[in-house]
Amino acid sequence: MMFKELHPSLRNAMYVVLFSFTALVAATFYTIRLTYKNFEPVMDKNYYEIGLNYEKAIENQKELLKEGYLIKTNWDNQVLLPMGESEISVQLEKNGTLTNQNAKSMIVYLERNATTKNTAHFNLTPTANGFVGKIPLLEKGTWNLRLVADIDGKSFEREGKISVK
Repeated sequence: MMFKELHPSLRNAMYVVLFSFTALVAATFYTIRLTYKNFEPVMDKNYYEIGLNYEKAIENQKELLKEGYLIKTNWDNQVLLPMGESEISVQLEKNGTLTNQNAKSMIVYLERNATTKNTAHFNLTPTANGFVGKIPLLEKGTWNLRLVADIDGKSFEREGKISVK
């Protein structure tokens, strides 16, 4: 016995202290292990560059809005989207007129708040009256939906939320 020359009550107290310390060390290592196992990086790895270009992006967005650009989708009026693969069609308008040829590309970003785990992006295919693509909706709940068009090298964005049932 480690504390055999001590009084029984003091001996019990020493065992409680020793057990508590061992449990604390074990819990700390377990927490560190869990942290590394489930680690998720920050939202965007290029946050510094994005910060530098942020002002320019806002200016571009304002300029394109002033020019009358607008992004519409077939998902705009759907309250709940079903799980599985859903087709999205996106139209780019300028002053109420369809103007898809002005956009080089249209990308759909699906994101959850504060995590990169389920972030996905999809390049849509240009057609005569817009851009289309099939988007796999694999998890229920609310998603942030970003549509990003490249108009003459300028990024034009529209953000919204979709709910998957």
